[in-house]
Amino acid sequence: MIDREAVFASIVKPMKRYQEHMLRDLKDWMPLEDAARLLLEGKPIVYEEYIPDFRPLIKMMELIVEKAGGPGWDWADPEIRRVFKEVAEGNIYTLFSEVIIDMLISIMKRVPVRTVVEVGTGPGTVTANLCRTMVENHFEQVPIVISDRVPFITQVGDTLRKSYPSLSISDFIWNVRESAPEELKKQLTRPVLLFERFCMPYTGYDAIDTIAPLGDILIIVDDLSLTGKKYAYDQIYGKIGTQFLIFEDAKKRLEKYFSFIHACDREAAEAIHSPVTTFTLAVK
Repeated sequence: MIDREAVFASIVKPMKRYQEHMLRDLKDWMPLEDAARLLLEGKPIVYEEYIPDFRPLIKMMELIVEKAGGPGWDWADPEIRRVFKEVAEGNIYTLFSEVIIDMLISIMKRVPVRTVVEVGTGPGTVTANLCRTMVENHFEQVPIVISDRVPFITQVGDTLRKSYPSLSISDFIWNVRESAPEELKKQLTRPVLLFERFCMPYTGYDAIDTIAPLGDILIIVDDLSLTGKKYAYDQIYGKIGTQFLIFEDAKKRLEKYFSFIHACDREAAEAIHSPVTTFTLAVK
């Protein structure tokens, strides 16, 4: 049985630091929505009118509007890759990465986690930071299982194993639209701390049914609407196939597997007038 109160107590300080950063650096999320509305209306964007942290996000939305209405969207397009790299390396997404690692380590300090699982590893940048932080905090005894739907995950795993030889790191190809590979399941020793990053906008709520059975503690890092209202920002990303996800709908799915579901950053979202929660916690 997982100590729910211990898990909840673990995220208090990380969420407080997150809210402080958001209030200090962004203050108000709605100018980003205003920019999205202007783009949908075909009006020009004056980038100097927006804080630097928003500019890569606005560039990405502008590119979506341009490409989706013309030649179509291709993640291999050099221009798309360049702008996405700016977004991924920008302050906002860097903060998201720092917060998830802060949460994971904080939970591991309070709860006897036996396996960490990452769903949607991508290039492994966040994973490398997690590995480094686990070593610094003497969590070498906790194995890490990483996964992604593309074969490149094998190369990511090799790089991480070479960089962090004291850690046990296993990698698996896993499309979360399907059940996890049996080989992956055999690597798990409970309690399992599982985190997922930005997969659900492309897979929908069904991913919960493939991910949730594996984790005793789950952290979802995805934008889930707290209001149920679709904004201009959502309409733009819908042009490239991302799904509009609502926290309450995700919660109903999660309740099939977990006894406690919590929108961790609701207070921070309300403070900066954001309609979404980005960090959802579920505990069995």
